[in-house]
Amino acid sequence: MKPSIQEPNPTGSTFSNPLPMIFHVDMDAFFAAVEVRSDPRLRGQNLVVGGGPGPRGVVTAASYPARRFGIKAGMAMGEALKRCPDLVFLPVDPSKMIFESLQVLEVLDRFTRRLEPASIDEAYLWFPSESSSLWVEKAKALASNIQTTMLMERGLTCSIGVGINKLQAKMASALQKPRGISVIHPNKYLEVFGHRPVGIVPGIGPKTQEVLRGQGVLTVEDLSRLKGASHFTEASEKQLVSFGLGLDERSVIPDSDPKSAGHETTFARDVADPKLLKATLSLLADRVARRLRVGRRQAKTVEVRYKIGKQRFSRQRTLTHFTNQSRDLLRVAWDLLEPARKGKPLRLLGVAGASLHSDTGQSSLVPVDNQLDDVTGIGDRLRDRFGEQTLLPATIYRRSKPKSRNPIGFQPVRRNHGNQ
Repeated sequence: MKPSIQEPNPTGSTFSNPLPMIFHVDMDAFFAAVEVRSDPRLRGQNLVVGGGPGPRGVVTAASYPARRFGIKAGMAMGEALKRCPDLVFLPVDPSKMIFESLQVLEVLDRFTRRLEPASIDEAYLWFPSESSSLWVEKAKALASNIQTTMLMERGLTCSIGVGINKLQAKMASALQKPRGISVIHPNKYLEVFGHRPVGIVPGIGPKTQEVLRGQGVLTVEDLSRLKGASHFTEASEKQLVSFGLGLDERSVIPDSDPKSAGHETTFARDVADPKLLKATLSLLADRVARRLRVGRRQAKTVEVRYKIGKQRFSRQRTLTHFTNQSRDLLRVAWDLLEPARKGKPLRLLGVAGASLHSDTGQSSLVPVDNQLDDVTGIGDRLRDRFGEQTLLPATIYRRSKPKSRNPIGFQPVRRNHGNQ
């Protein structure tokens, strides 16, 4: 199926200075799509993934067939069942979704090192400045390449928005779903969004919309002309006008800088279960360790990052030796995290290795387990050949039913390895 492309602007339109391209990649019905890929019998079904089938359960994600009934994320399960009595329900499998989210990020990481995860199913990507004559065409080509790669390697589709900043890119990605590509020319923001309701702007929720409606502000263009509104502070009004004009000064910030290597994930809902948190941390530590080894680097400092409510925290510890082994990262990260969070649920969790140096194999001041290094090397070679899902941390398996031989429901993607 060929992706639809939103291009309301002629490529001949020019702008004075070369501008960067910001991509917002949004996985289509991510939780539901992962389940459908795991069990193709679910394809075409009115599927919802959520926190429980009872009246107090909440929909986390709905397949596109289910969305035809008006079912969406955040809706009470009881309401969803009223709208569609033959709804197919599956509980959220956090381990599976976190694993797949990391795999999605690894695909995107090949296109640009300047990659910022925004949530478990979306990310921003930055690409260098282009002249006006090439901007739109290069954006379309890159977006199409990303979609094709994601579909071939992960069996998942995504919608992509491209703009000159995060705001425009995120708004663009919502224009055509699923599997849409929407490129917003730098000079045409209001032409594309001006007539649309203010609710399309990220951060403007129902309550703010109601206040704006009382001020006669219904569209994005109305928002761009907002002045002297009685219900907003001067700073808030300035921010809203900026939204209306498509202005956004936020940079795309990678989850790690050159002096560190890290991975983090945002949960669909807050998690307090220590077993799940440790399983998640194990996956993240495994990815960081693998990344260090691929880059021939070792870390001497281990950092754990987490978010309680809206407040972000980090704890770190310097080791007596350098390492690129997941067991070291996990042990230290868990020792830092568990007493610090004091049983409180987390919205975000991450781990990083810092104070990096080149891996010469002679940096340890403590006895090295050569047998472990040999096993790790074998594991890395298996992953290189058969994919990252070939080996997973044991904690992921321990969280699964003993009878399951495929505990996270992952369907391996076959790769062509020539005559090896």
